[in-house]
Amino acid sequence: MEITQGASFDTLGLSPAMLRALNKKGYTESTPIQAGCIPPMLEWKDVTAKAPTGTGKTFAFGIPIIEHIDTESDQLQSVILAPTRELALQITSEMRDLAQFQPGIRIVCLYGGQPIGRQIDALKKRPQIVVATPGRLGDHMKRRTVRIDRVQTAVLDEADRMLDMGFIHDVTKLLDQMKNRKNLGLFSATISREVMDIAWVYQRDAVEITVQADE
Repeated sequence: MEITQGASFDTLGLSPAMLRALNKKGYTESTPIQAGCIPPMLEWKDVTAKAPTGTGKTFAFGIPIIEHIDTESDQLQSVILAPTRELALQITSEMRDLAQFQPGIRIVCLYGGQPIGRQIDALKKRPQIVVATPGRLGDHMKRRTVRIDRVQTAVLDEADRMLDMGFIHDVTKLLDQMKNRKNLGLFSATISREVMDIAWVYQRDAVEITVQADE
């Protein structure tokens, strides 16, 4: 379905802590992609979202992910995959802003080009959310420094770019190991053949959301 309207954040069933974090950043109205994706993701539904960059995708999946985190648990509960280090760092920073009034939520960013030892130390603090590039998450899996078998929500951000960059085998291998996954979000500027293949294999009854680029 195509969504053209945002909604007030306080109509989306969010926690007071989340509304406080959004308020602090000066946000009261969601963008269309957020209005379309937050409710189904809060209900643990699979979502395929086609939207241009700069439409607020990070909050569209970040808000439901943070709302679902069990802070009493030190299991890894959510994995967000991004094609580049820059995007992974940007998502991590936005997620930390969203979680600022929910003590006990730990977020770690894993990407190539940073000493792996520093990341292993961060993983020892038992984050519930990992934002990663597929190759580096795969490296950590091989070293057994991270376990993804309890992950409940997986998100592929800029899925088309990630698959264009040749990460399809890394991505499918990671998704195959998330045996207890409840939902998968695919966020993409274009729905390429590869993105459709992933959706076909790994999603069930996905809610499809489309937001057009601004003219």
